[in-house]
Amino acid sequence: MKKLKYSRQRESIKACLMACRDHPTADDIYMRIREEYPNISLGTVYRNLNLLVEIGEIQKL
Repeated sequence: MKKLKYSRQRESIKACLMACRDHPTADDIYMRIREEYPNISLGTVYRNLNLLVEIGEIQKL
């Protein structure tokens, strides 16, 4: 398993996913996360989502 460096943005993305009752798109997550991290990019959200899929923390639908 890949050892990851701690990332506040990644943790925020995971928290957003846990709080959602639906299956949000990357764009939905991006819009929600921007409230806390206004400088985050959509690319960062996509990269972190793909990383979370790779390490098995989330599933891609």
